[in-house]
Amino acid sequence: MKLSSLIVAAVIFSGAASVAHAQATSKTTVIDARDSVSVADVQRAADELARTVQEVVRKVSEDPKLKVAALNLAKESVNAAQVIVAQQALTLQSVLEALSKQVAAATETIQQSKPKTH
Repeated sequence: MKLSSLIVAAVIFSGAASVAHAQATSKTTVIDARDSVSVADVQRAADELARTVQEVVRKVSEDPKLKVAALNLAKESVNAAQVIVAQQALTLQSVLEALSKQVAAATETIQQSKPKTH
């Protein structure tokens, strides 16, 4: 069961990464009335997705080649996540350093503008 959970997590992670990339690269989305769907349509799609994921998990658990491929996908997904986290950490560190300098400069300006009383 752990293998199937790992596979499902890898599939979800890969899907989420694809969605995030698509959202990041898209300009603007125009929603047309023809694009809207009902709650029943969404429920049917969710049910179909659940059945498909269950079938994939079943097939992967039965086929050694698919197990290896799924484990490789999971490994690569973890590696990609580690790279993303590292990049975001560097970006966050740079932003925090810049903000720290701005706060220090603003604090110095405020202290210099106060009248000195003795």
